[in-house]
Amino acid sequence: APAAAAPAAETATAQDKPPSDDPWIETARCPSCGECKNINDQMFAYNDNNQAYIRDVNAGTYRQLVEAAEACQVAIIHPGKPRNPKEPGLDELLERAKPFL
Repeated sequence: APAAAAPAAETATAQDKPPSDDPWIETARCPSCGECKNINDQMFAYNDNNQAYIRDVNAGTYRQLVEAAEACQVAIIHPGKPRNPKEPGLDELLERAKPFL
């Protein structure tokens, strides 16, 4: 069966940053290291070019988005803003996320 089309944000670059506070990945710059998938392989997936994109932002936590951004060798994961305002430790996570927004 043909693969499903990847989300539009999958091909975003720094110049094409989504106009919202949603998390995104500069997929075209992904070196396929697997760090993000090691953190949560339900949230992050690889496209046909073996480059990362966010498959399902609801499959994980903001903490996992921030941890993936920190682990990314080329700093292409942008965690956006938290989706759950009641997630524990948000103040710390927001501070850690600043370099990646």
